[in-house]
Amino acid sequence: MTRRLTVLSALAALLALPAGCAGERSDPPQLQVNADDEQALEKLGFPVAASRNTTRIGGGDAAADAAGAATAVFPSTSDRTRPSAVVIVGEEDWQGAVAAAALASAPIRAPMLLSGSEELPPVSAQAMDRLDPKGAELARGAQVIRVGDVPAPAPELRTGRLQGKDPYETAAAVDRFATSARGEPSDDVVVASGERPEFAMPAAAWAAYSGDSVLFTAKDRVPEATKKALAAHQRPNIYLLGPQSVISPGAERELAKIGPVRRVGAPNPVQNAVEFARFEQGGFGWGIKVPGYNFTLASTARPMDAAPAAALATNGVFAPLLLTDEADALPDALESYLLDIQPGYESDPRQGVYNRIWVLGDAETISTDVQGRLDELTELIPVEAEPEKGKPDGDDRGGDRDRGGRRGQGGGGPDGRGQGGGGQRGGQGGGPQGKGQGGGADGGGGGTGGGAGPGGAGGQADR
Repeated sequence: MTRRLTVLSALAALLALPAGCAGERSDPPQLQVNADDEQALEKLGFPVAASRNTTRIGGGDAAADAAGAATAVFPSTSDRTRPSAVVIVGEEDWQGAVAAAALASAPIRAPMLLSGSEELPPVSAQAMDRLDPKGAELARGAQVIRVGDVPAPAPELRTGRLQGKDPYETAAAVDRFATSARGEPSDDVVVASGERPEFAMPAAAWAAYSGDSVLFTAKDRVPEATKKALAAHQRPNIYLLGPQSVISPGAERELAKIGPVRRVGAPNPVQNAVEFARFEQGGFGWGIKVPGYNFTLASTARPMDAAPAAALATNGVFAPLLLTDEADALPDALESYLLDIQPGYESDPRQGVYNRIWVLGDAETISTDVQGRLDELTELIPVEAEPEKGKPDGDDRGGDRDRGGRRGQGGGGPDGRGQGGGGQRGGQGGGPQGKGQGGGADGGGGGTGGGAGPGGAGGQADR
């Protein structure tokens, strides 16, 4: 009880709350398309709204995407599916969106909406009415938590504010609030670039999933607000997100004085997001190297889509954020990763695991053709498990282009040395943990399946 009172006292110092009362929740939309409607097929929305393995939140801007994600995760069809609170961030404040993503995690579990400089845009206001937040006990009953310099929403809603004089201080304020709500600081902290949103965006989904705080640094120096916030975590594990061209070795050395530092990064934003999705150390990181997961895909051209990505990393979705820098084609690094983790089954597809991708943005942002390719790359496909007769050592070269199709099927014997075929992806050598080196579009990446042994070497991509 004493600790709970201490936490509530700390939150009281962080949040200023005007009194108010809750409004009435709006009803969800009713969809109906009749066969005699001349635009019936278009109104149904397939395959843009959804396909077998993709779902699109087709907002023309990030505010619409955020509203769509929030109401998908919290449909508010009953009190049980309403959020306790909603976070509001300025529609151009990408640093605030990435930092505030941690509030989507327990114990607050708040989805995020975006605001203009003077008022909520209609899509955010309508989403707020639909969500009808109940009030978060750990935020002194606040229904809305404003991050940064954003206007208050409807006067009947109880609101609190977290802000600082710059993005670094605002992120530190969010960190203090999250620490107070949890009752203790997180052991792990992500430090991302406060200047390059395309490299920082993936941190939002992880923060929402894990509750780990996100703080920011400049390229060549660590701001004092960030140093103080990190020090309050008492030598946390610091995960530096981004390459040396974005966060310099000098800044890394400054951070190393506060806690152990591990850099996770790659030269461009697409590869950087893939590397972050793959990475795992102890209890930190997605560690996704095999099938069976949800993903979110956003464009580097819309950094504020970090807000809807945060909602989709929680509440049963748990999707890391992947990025594309092209509207009409999949970057090679992204396609290679998705090929590496494409799900397969040996005999019964009902026993397979599945991948699913949430696409953020309209077809101008990520085209329908790209969505179709994503659907292919996440399709559950048959894989060969048995070696050919007379090949007990598994040294056969399985999977020609006709048989293997998009993904050459490795043979694989007891030692799991099946060599991948000549499709777009090498075959699946390897043991029961999928440790074969299945050749993706870049010739690397872990295979899945193969023979019974622990080894296995995959084929090279035929590209």
